[in-house]
Amino acid sequence: MDLTSTARTAPRQLLYLASSVHSVRVTAPARAECVGLLRKRASALFAAWAMSDDAQAAAELVISELLTNAVLHGRGMMTLAITRTGPTLDISVDDHGQSERITPPCEPGEHGRGLAIVAAVSCGLQIDETPRGWRARARMNLEP
Repeated sequence: MDLTSTARTAPRQLLYLASSVHSVRVTAPARAECVGLLRKRASALFAAWAMSDDAQAAAELVISELLTNAVLHGRGMMTLAITRTGPTLDISVDDHGQSERITPPCEPGEHGRGLAIVAAVSCGLQIDETPRGWRARARMNLEP
């Protein structure tokens, strides 16, 4: 089952359908304040799926890093998709085009570790260009 919603309708839908839904897709504005909102909604879904605390924390970290990349490098909207198939959790984030924002210079080592963190806590990371932007996908094994 696939559920498509917006950032506004997702909170109610995620909690209500958590026991029967194995795939959720939410599109939201590519803004920093949406990262925390979507992470919290995913956390509620993971709790409804009875994921372990460690698996939930790792999945939330992956979601935060991938959504933050979409905010920094994308434009307009971003889409978070979460799919659970047995002991496998797939998380993907699509950004919708190249940002027109100019990222200010920062101290060396201050940024750029997000995808390395995702790769470290997942069992697979794939990044693909799409017709509308980029898609980052992480696969996680939920078995201990």
